[in-house]
Amino acid sequence: MRYFVEPDPAWDLSELDGETLSVELSWMPDALAGRLEELVATPPLVQALLAADVSGFSTGPARGYFTENSLDDSAVAPELRRLVVGDDPAADLAYVPDVGLVASERAVAVLRAHCSSITIEPLPAS
Repeated sequence: MRYFVEPDPAWDLSELDGETLSVELSWMPDALAGRLEELVATPPLVQALLAADVSGFSTGPARGYFTENSLDDSAVAPELRRLVVGDDPAADLAYVPDVGLVASERAVAVLRAHCSSITIEPLPAS
């Protein structure tokens, strides 16, 4: 079974500076946060995905920051990693056009264990 995953939309502004995804955080992000194909994850979530042999992603540098426009502008931004998800529908994680982020049962088990602000719904059988 495959699942649609909607991560925490913790920012309104992002910018790709070379390899680094910089995100202006609106609030403290969940372990997986993102909008469309731009995703960030905490290092513990990345390690858990790797330990579970979840396929379909690579990582890169990311930087989160708060501004005076953030809901909690005094917060310290957590360490984040960019999560780059491929488009192979057979992988555990895939970004599917017109659907979004899709995950296998293995990936969903890891996400559910680490994320508290995430929507996960079964995809209809095709």
